[in-house]
Amino acid sequence: MPSLINHTASLQTFKEMFPSEEDCISTLFSLRWPHGFVCPFCHTRHPNRAPQRYIICSHCGNRSSLTTGTIMHGAKKPVRDWLLAIWWFSSSQFGTSAKELQRLLDLSCYQTAWTWLQKLRLAMGEANKARCRGVVEIGCGAIVPAPERKESALVLTAAEIILTLGTTGRIHMLHIHRLDAETLMGFLHATVQSNSSLLTANDPVAHLMTDSSSYYVAPVQSSQPSRTEELNRCFETCLHTVHRGGVTVKHLQRYLDEFCFRNNATLLPDHQAVFRSLLTGIFSEPLKHHRDAPTPNGPRSTGRRPA
Repeated sequence: MPSLINHTASLQTFKEMFPSEEDCISTLFSLRWPHGFVCPFCHTRHPNRAPQRYIICSHCGNRSSLTTGTIMHGAKKPVRDWLLAIWWFSSSQFGTSAKELQRLLDLSCYQTAWTWLQKLRLAMGEANKARCRGVVEIGCGAIVPAPERKESALVLTAAEIILTLGTTGRIHMLHIHRLDAETLMGFLHATVQSNSSLLTANDPVAHLMTDSSSYYVAPVQSSQPSRTEELNRCFETCLHTVHRGGVTVKHLQRYLDEFCFRNNATLLPDHQAVFRSLLTGIFSEPLKHHRDAPTPNGPRSTGRRPA
């Protein structure tokens, strides 16, 4: 995981980059509509429309918002607050708490901060779409988010191997209900480029990949823990030490997305590149995902405050 950035200096940099609400609106406007505003109702393009948070289409008369269909949908807070949260979250480590975000934005409600963090984790998953390539290790193993609840989750992991350095590059992790050929191949096609070389020390995974024509498959024998096993244990340790049983299996994918994004962010040159990468995630998916957004009620039932 990337190291913590000096937050005092980081926040000063943010203030210099985005001194006003208008600057923030302009940035998001150009990101969402790089070739000019497109009305979501009649699809008319308005290439010369000035950046605004709320826009009325001169062709059909419908009113739309810069934040409609994004993780910011329906929020009344200034866009600058959202950009500040994204800037701060992209510079933090795994395990950042909602209490910290609540203090940063001076939010009166803890639940609002918690919900924002979950939405930012969703954005991390959407931003983290670049696939592994070259030599990639594939594994599948169980993770226990909270030992006292005795729940376990099956997780598929893809870990790119940087041969020249002998290190792990890009990673992807997916919570699955069962391991079968359809699930495995769907995961591979979404996370690993075709014609990559796949390594695995996991016999069930190797068996399911035997008929694949999209990849070169090379089962390996090793008495040492594989990269994917080490990633699973590292993630599990993070959950136990940071969130202390506050994450349920139901919401596990959000935290897997954050874990993978933060690992892959170490491949980017600087914090601004990480910030821009996370910004792409807020416009990636329509609202269907937000209907399934978690609420604090599940984790709170354990007697612990959710992270």
